[in-house]
Amino acid sequence: MAIYFTSDTHFRHKNILEFTDRPYPSIEEMENDIIKNWNKVIHKTDTVYLLGDFCFGSYTDWIEVLNQLRGNIILIKGNHDKTKIINKVYKDGYLQGLHNVGELLTVDKFALNLTHYPMFIGNRTRNYSIHGHIQQSDMINQINIGVDSPFSKRLDKLFGTPISLEELMIELKEINPLLEENYLKERGIE
Repeated sequence: MAIYFTSDTHFRHKNILEFTDRPYPSIEEMENDIIKNWNKVIHKTDTVYLLGDFCFGSYTDWIEVLNQLRGNIILIKGNHDKTKIINKVYKDGYLQGLHNVGELLTVDKFALNLTHYPMFIGNRTRNYSIHGHIQQSDMINQINIGVDSPFSKRLDKLFGTPISLEELMIELKEINPLLEENYLKERGIE
């Protein structure tokens, strides 16, 4: 049972290919690839934290996509996730969890603040905003895990493949010494 993260899949979003540089000529090809790449790594018992903007369209659209994906999905609501639809999807058992704002995970004494929008945390060591929604972040401890994010692209995975907890923790452990240095400088401690 592993833990994974993803965001901003934008299933059924007809205009997403115009707004991003996703490598697909059609939305259908993009969706098929995301589902295939997701299911290559996600097992039935794995947990996937989906940090918003999962699917446009109706309740039926959501169910059609969710029925094709493996894993136990916990949704953090994004700005494009309609409240009525996600509440019904959750109530009907297609999601293992639903959070309107976010959830806090603690892993190896690291605080992972899981939200759709980035959080401003400041230079606090071992405390990270794990989010989607935007391409770039201004703070070193804001990590965008969206399918279009620079971090996802750096991992050189097939498009739409969720990021494992292990991959995320490697990144956080590399960044944390810089956070500690910034924290000490802010307080005049050298």
